[in-house]
Amino acid sequence: AVLRSPVVGATDEELAGIVAYYRKCADKGQDRGLYAAVRRYLDDWEQNDRELPDDTVCEKLQGFLQLLAAFRRESTYLPIHELIYRVYERTGYYDYVSAMPAGETRRANLDMLVEKAAVYEKSSYKGLFHFIRYIENLKKFNTDFGEAITAGEEDNTVRIMSIHKSKGLEFPVVFLAGMGKKFNKQDVYGKILIDPELGIGTDYLDLENRLKTTTLKKNVLRRKMELDSLGEELRVLYVALSRAKEQLIMTGTDRYLRKSMEKYAQVPLVNGQVPYTILSTAGSYLDWMLMGMSGGCSEIRLTEVPVQEIVGEELVRQVESRQSKEGLLNLDCSRTYKEEFREALERHLNYRYPYEVDVRLHTKMSVSELKKQGQMADEAGSVRQSGPIEEQGLFGRIEKNDVPPDGGYGATRGTAYHRVMELLPFDRMACLEDVERYLDKIVEKKQMTAESRDMVSASDIWAFLQSDLGKRMSLAQKDGRLHKEQQFVMGIPAREMGAGDSDELIVVQGIIDAYLEEDGGLVVMDYKTDKVRRGETLVEHYKKQLDYYQHALEQMTGKTVKEKIIYSITLQQEIPC
Repeated sequence: AVLRSPVVGATDEELAGIVAYYRKCADKGQDRGLYAAVRRYLDDWEQNDRELPDDTVCEKLQGFLQLLAAFRRESTYLPIHELIYRVYERTGYYDYVSAMPAGETRRANLDMLVEKAAVYEKSSYKGLFHFIRYIENLKKFNTDFGEAITAGEEDNTVRIMSIHKSKGLEFPVVFLAGMGKKFNKQDVYGKILIDPELGIGTDYLDLENRLKTTTLKKNVLRRKMELDSLGEELRVLYVALSRAKEQLIMTGTDRYLRKSMEKYAQVPLVNGQVPYTILSTAGSYLDWMLMGMSGGCSEIRLTEVPVQEIVGEELVRQVESRQSKEGLLNLDCSRTYKEEFREALERHLNYRYPYEVDVRLHTKMSVSELKKQGQMADEAGSVRQSGPIEEQGLFGRIEKNDVPPDGGYGATRGTAYHRVMELLPFDRMACLEDVERYLDKIVEKKQMTAESRDMVSASDIWAFLQSDLGKRMSLAQKDGRLHKEQQFVMGIPAREMGAGDSDELIVVQGIIDAYLEEDGGLVVMDYKTDKVRRGETLVEHYKKQLDYYQHALEQMTGKTVKEKIIYSITLQQEIPC
C-alpha cells in the first residue's frame, strides 16, 4: 500500500515486474514477500550484474528505502508521537489526505492517532514495537475509537449519523430514533445454518414420505446464532446510550404498546437486573428499555404519544406549507417598496427552467412503443396488435391495455411464426414436407413448444418460400448475405422524432426481423400476422416502424437501404413500404 501510494508512486505494473523478476531469480531458502523482492531487485540494480527492465522504479525504491532507514534510526530515540509527525511531514502524507474528499475528517483522524500515541507513552509501555502490538490488539478485539470530531462542541450544528459512526463521540443532546424497529433475524431461518464452532445444521428430508423437518443440531445452531445476534445488538445499544452528556431522547413505535408495557411491568428483577431468560426474548431496543423500567427507574421518563396526534400535526404542517406556496406564487410584487427588491422577486418567482421540455422526454423507447404512438385505430376503434417478438415488448412490456380482444392468441401466434422464421434454414427447404419435418425437429430440440408449433401452418411457410421474396431470402441465406433477428440500439434527436423541441437524444431499441445484402444495398423485411384484408392497412400501421429499421441499419452498416418490404402471412403477399 505504501509503495503504490504517492509516498513512493510505484504502479501496479512496476510492482508486478519486481515480483516476477524475484520469482525468476529465486534462490533456495530466500525470504518470501514483496519486501524481499524489492531488496533483491535493488541489490541487483546497484551491483549492475544483471539486466533490469526499468531504472525509474529503482530510483523510486532507493529513495523510499533510504527514508525508511532514517525513520528506523529515529525510532530508537524519538517519542512515538514525534516520529509519527515526522512521517507525516517528510512523506507529504498529511497534505495528501487533506486534499482528498472529506479531507478535514481524514486530517483529524491522523491527529487523533498522534494523540493516542502520546497517551500510550504515558503508560508503563514504551517504544514503537509495543505501540504497534497495542494497535494490533485493538483490531483483534474489534475496539474502535471512532472518527475524530471535526465540528466543535460549540458549533450550532445538528449531526445525523448511525450508531456505529458515533463511536467515541459525545454530544450534549442525543436523539436515538427507531427504537421499535425489530431485530433482523432472517439469517437464523435459512435452509442451512453455519457456525464456526458447532459446524453446519440442515433440515432432515424424508424422501419416502416426502416430509421435511428441522433437526436437533439445527435448532441448537439457531438458538446460538440468535443469542450471538442479540449480544451484538446489546453492545450497539450500549454505544448509543452512552453518547449523550446531558440529555438522551429515545423514540420508538409499537402497535401494541399498552400490552407490552403491561407485560414487561411484571418482570421480576434479580439483584436489580433483568433475568437473562427474559432479556433473550426481546425483539427490539424498545423491549429492553421497557424491561429496564420495570423496577421503577426514575431517571427515564416515559411519554406516550398517540399516532393520531402525530398524523394530525403532519396534516396541519402540509396544509400550511401548501398555503405558503400558493401565497408566494400569487405574490403581488408591485407592493414591494424597493425597486431592486421588486425586480429580484419577479425574476425569481417568474423563473422558468429553460430545459423543461427535456424533463418530460422518454429517454429510452422501444420500436413497439413508437409504432403504437403512430398506429391508426381500426374500424371498431381498437388498435390492432401484431406478433413480432420485439413488438410484444422484448425490450418493453405488454401493459394490460395492450392485450388484444382475443385474449392474447394473436400475439402468441405472431411470436410463434417469428420464431419459426428465425430458425428455419430457407435454402434447405425443397418441399412442403421438408418444412413440416423441420417444424417437428424444432419441437424435439425444445426450441419451441408443441402448443406454439400447432399455431404455425407449414403451408403458410411454404407459400412464403415460393414467393419472390422467399426465393431472394433463400438465395441470400445460401450465400451468407441474410441476417435474421438483428438487434439494434441507436440515438435519435427528439426533434426528429416529433417528441419535442429538443436536440436531446432518445435511445431507441428493437429487433429487425430480417435484412439481406443485395447489389451493394440492403433490403429490410418485416413479417406480419395481422388479420387484415388490404396490404395498404399494414403500410399505414407499420411504415414508421420500418423507417426506424432503415435508420438503424444505415447508421450501423454505413450502407443504403434500397427496399423496405412487409410480408403478410395472412394475405401471403409481399408489400413494398
